[in-house]
Amino acid sequence: MARKCKEETDKTYGLLLDAAEEVFSRKGYANATFHEIAERAGLTRGAIYWHFSDKYQMLDAVLRRAQLPWDCLPERFGSLEQTPSLSELGEAIGSGLNEIVNDPRLHRVTLILLHRTELVVENQQVYCRLTAILDRIKTYLIAVLSWRYRSADGTPHRNIPAAASSVNSLMTGALYEWLLNQAQIDLTQIPQTVERLIGSFMGGADEAG
Repeated sequence: MARKCKEETDKTYGLLLDAAEEVFSRKGYANATFHEIAERAGLTRGAIYWHFSDKYQMLDAVLRRAQLPWDCLPERFGSLEQTPSLSELGEAIGSGLNEIVNDPRLHRVTLILLHRTELVVENQQVYCRLTAILDRIKTYLIAVLSWRYRSADGTPHRNIPAAASSVNSLMTGALYEWLLNQAQIDLTQIPQTVERLIGSFMGGADEAG
């Protein structure tokens, strides 16, 4: 009996998160109501209050559930041999973007993060999730480029942090524009654009390896 109750509770929790994810992505956090979410889930508002004390807590659960491609990026490499080449780096970024736009759940969560949720004080968890993602991507880029581009004295190229920040801005901007108007953005060009952008910061320096 206890096991059955837990299964039913988990099922209800999942249905509520699915409904909240859909409503938040479509209407925005501020405009979404518990009534709409409960109706979408086919449940009552009482079911929502059993699991969540408020809308803030529900949004936090939605964001925590989604595993974005960037969450799995390594933060360091032990050697040059373990480090992706510039071409592989561009392909990895392009693959991550494609995964987001083609996976319905990741697509909805990205809508919530970049387009449908107002960055105000009460949405601190959205701000924290966004900054954590951007920091993870930047750390990954710096780790790769620090192995691939070194000065004559063996230290990482001085423009690496700026290159990493620019790639971050490119990715965020491309995704944001794609969410606004898919017809105007060709994400298949992102890998080559990333390579050219990084190359411009490296000033003609040769890639190691």
